[in-house]
Amino acid sequence: MNSTLDYKPAGFFRRMVALFYDLILIIALCVGLTLLITAAFETEVENPLMYLAFLALSIGFYCYFWKKNSGQTLGMQVWKVRLTQENNLDIRLMRMIYRCLLGLIFTLLFGLNYLPMLFRKDKKTINDILSKTFLVKV
Repeated sequence: MNSTLDYKPAGFFRRMVALFYDLILIIALCVGLTLLITAAFETEVENPLMYLAFLALSIGFYCYFWKKNSGQTLGMQVWKVRLTQENNLDIRLMRMIYRCLLGLIFTLLFGLNYLPMLFRKDKKTINDILSKTFLVKV
């Protein structure tokens, strides 16, 4: 990438609304997973393994759609946002997982993930910077 932006970065509002759409779907999937696991294994929802299952489901959701849908989840399609990599190559699965985990960690730390967006022309978040990926307007 050269010094001038040759893409239109996705802004904060677009990111948040696409994330909200995706969270609605993820919550529905987690409810279904909870019903399946509690019925099949007669376990409690408070079991710590359930939280790991929710985390795996969420990461799987994003990775599946990013890989199979040209860098877009369902929420990202509606709000015309796409995940891409700095060198425009296909994004590898490990980089997607890394991006998801970084986003979760830095968002849980008082929303620090989105702080760099206020100061950067390219609107990159911490997980964008560290994973060498970013979201663009389509």
